Amino acid sequence: MENFSLRQIKLTDGFFYERQKINAQTTLPAIYTRFSETGRFKAIKCINEPPHSHVYWDSDVAKWLESASYILARKEDEQVRAWYDEAIDDIVKNQCENGYFNSYFQVYKPDEIFTHRHDHELYCAGHLFEAAVASSKYLNDNRLLGVCEKYVDYIYERFVEKKDTAFTTPGHEEIELALLRLYRLTKKEKYKTLAKYFLDNRGLSEEDNIILAQSHIPIREQVSAEGHAVRATYLYTAMADFAQLTNDTQIKQNLEMIFNDIIKRKMYITGGTGSTHCGERYTVAYDLPNYSAYSETCASVGLVFFCDQMLRLTGNKIYGDVLERALYNGVLAGISLSGDNFFYVNPLEMQLERTKDHLDKAKHTVLNRYVYVERCPIPKRVKIFSTSCCPPNICRLIEKIPQYVWYADEKNSTLTLSQYVSSSLSSDFVDATIFSSMPYSGKVQLKINSKGKKITLRIRKPAWSSASFENEKNGYLIYEGVFENTEINVDFSPSLKKVYSNPLVAENSGKVALTYGPIVLCAEGSDNDFNIFGVKIGDISKAKIEPLNSSPYALNVTLPVSYFEDSGELYSYEQGREIIKTLKLIPYFAWANRKENDMRVWFPNKE
Repeated sequence: MENFSLRQIKLTDGFFYERQKINAQTTLPAIYTRFSETGRFKAIKCINEPPHSHVYWDSDVAKWLESASYILARKEDEQVRAWYDEAIDDIVKNQCENGYFNSYFQVYKPDEIFTHRHDHELYCAGHLFEAAVASSKYLNDNRLLGVCEKYVDYIYERFVEKKDTAFTTPGHEEIELALLRLYRLTKKEKYKTLAKYFLDNRGLSEEDNIILAQSHIPIREQVSAEGHAVRATYLYTAMADFAQLTNDTQIKQNLEMIFNDIIKRKMYITGGTGSTHCGERYTVAYDLPNYSAYSETCASVGLVFFCDQMLRLTGNKIYGDVLERALYNGVLAGISLSGDNFFYVNPLEMQLERTKDHLDKAKHTVLNRYVYVERCPIPKRVKIFSTSCCPPNICRLIEKIPQYVWYADEKNSTLTLSQYVSSSLSSDFVDATIFSSMPYSGKVQLKINSKGKKITLRIRKPAWSSASFENEKNGYLIYEGVFENTEINVDFSPSLKKVYSNPLVAENSGKVALTYGPIVLCAEGSDNDFNIFGVKIGDISKAKIEPLNSSPYALNVTLPVSYFEDSGELYSYEQGREIIKTLKLIPYFAWANRKENDMRVWFPNKE
């Protein structure tokens, strides 16, 4: 299956429509301001003066340019266009004659180009390639594409032809998926060949034998998710795209095993992955701590990319289910409701006093401050990090959401509706309009015109839906025929549900989480005038659910719970007095948008 172009699908109303407005009006300018203040946009002018560039700053600028391309394609903005043009002009002007571009190495270490595997040269190149695809495809601007064509030629010459580089494959994957996107745009075989070279050689060289970068074994032998979670999902995305382009069944089978390893053993209920700050990586199965959860925002973004590509490769609805989980929870938690503050790390529990103590102690050394502020849970989003990969990653993903709504097979005979976002689709063989109240409710209205052609329409039934449908097959509702402005109404009937984790997740032993439709819920101290860690969840049948259609919070949930008073003793032979309290819950993505406070997702289960 394939996505439709962003030119063909437009969001028209509802939850993500509002998020896109905030993205254009607030998020993109805010990121530009922060990146300008820290010197990222100055760096691409390639001037040797403070603030000095960092090895990965080019990737931050490139993701901003990609985001700006999508936003400008939706609506022209004079200021954004000026920023965009200046940045591209700087890159074009400062590209080396041989095609190389990296604002760090060509200014500070020109004699060390392609000698440091883990210094992100090819990672930065990959993001530049993705920006070039976006600006060419959606703005008809080929300036960056011209830069990238020369840059690919140089990389190909050095890595494939001369083989005179100090490493064979990149330490941080990204260029592989970017090359394949360049190939899909231009149909130039060299781009696919170079992507294949990097994929095939990963894990073959002794100097590359590192599990953090998925280089421990060749990709066709990898069957579990290992190493740095962002690098991994970027690699798996590229592998899935390559498997689709080349009909590589071995890679497809491996990816299915890797995906199952993630969702059955290594993924948080929020769609977050990579549970530890030590290497930002996957650890052992079922190691999913809540307070110290790492769950980097970029890892959730990467999981969305991986799911999208696997859905295109296989058509299996589970990839739409997990994409939905990651999008509504793991990704959106990484950005404030106002759109201008961000989390790098996404814990599932916040103990405020404990965290404040850690942060206070961290002030004594620069190293510890960096470790705690950028590598451990914090109670409040911030405007920028020294490593700020996450803000522009969220920004570009929010713009790409329309691509995850509809998919079509290569013959345009099967149309798949995967995500329920109010939108319009216009293509050569089908027009469709979706009216969706997701995530406030499960009602979806679809109007479709197949322009005289008989097609099969598949509508994904969400994993959280208990509704019954006679036409359900393999997780999809199936409709066949010629659709002439046909109206289809579906109600997936979301309800408040308890979720139990695998008993091997020691952290969640005896606990439950609560969800409503695709939304994972949490409790914050701001809404509850008692200790939320003294609560047990029992019967939830009396819960009250309040959709907030005009609010970015989406919904409120209140329910009676058992609260156990402080007995006054650290340890006691009798439990504190039980009192029935009313607990208020909000979507996990909306936590930490008010004052700093406690938060939790998992609660002791009374039943």
